[in-house]
Amino acid sequence: MSHKLYRLMESVYNTPHLITPSALKPIIDYLEKRNYPEFAFIPDDTVKNQSSAKSECKLGQISVDGAMTYRPVYGACGETEGTSYQSILEQAYYLIDEGVDTIVMVYSSPGGQAAHCFSTANELRALADENNIKLISYIDEMAASAGLALSVVSDEVIIHPSASTGSVGCVCAIVDYSKALDKAGIKPIYIASTPGKTGFNDDGSFSEKFLTELQKDVTDLGNQFANHVHQFTGIPVADILAMDAKMYSAEEAVEVGLANKVMDHREFAAYLEQIRSD
Repeated sequence: MSHKLYRLMESVYNTPHLITPSALKPIIDYLEKRNYPEFAFIPDDTVKNQSSAKSECKLGQISVDGAMTYRPVYGACGETEGTSYQSILEQAYYLIDEGVDTIVMVYSSPGGQAAHCFSTANELRALADENNIKLISYIDEMAASAGLALSVVSDEVIIHPSASTGSVGCVCAIVDYSKALDKAGIKPIYIASTPGKTGFNDDGSFSEKFLTELQKDVTDLGNQFANHVHQFTGIPVADILAMDAKMYSAEEAVEVGLANKVMDHREFAAYLEQIRSD
């Protein structure tokens, strides 16, 4: 397995994510089992532009598909995997330069990395305000966790009857290899300048201090997420936390305030046509 794949594994483990646990597990399984082809982060200036604009109606679209990362990720065949926050902002700037007055963000995403998620969402909102852009989120299949964090900054969140949204929370995956190492006759030894430099006990298991601090970080990020959703939806923070990272169907999402309207594809197309003609 290449060093690049190991680096990507490190970005999955021990890192808080705004993603559903069910979506995080297959990513972990994939990276642990697969030793071909590899994934690698690519430079910022090679982000592919996947936006589309119809200059005659001044309406542009940004697709948010798959797991989200801060930087774009390339697969073995040279195509991007999922969606990056950097590419979303690049597309938004491009569409604004093209003169659109409405941007539709179409979501089919289980969420993704926590890093830069909220700043990306806030920048999208600021760009829309500064350029008098109407920002519409259309949840086509799913906008979970980080997907929801981006969607709620829109002027409207419209959801397909078969779609779902929610999972306001943070999750972090760690693996304790101490028993496996002990069974293999391997004893890890950590020599540190200060106890806090390593998060392991003498037997290789995670120390209570490390686990306590990690839990605090994850809880703090979850609370930050709840405050972010409150800022743009008005839902009380206590009510958001009480959702317990639940995923909601379309009708439920409107009822609790995570979405504004339910529209199928035909209804949404007619709605966009109405906006175009206004």
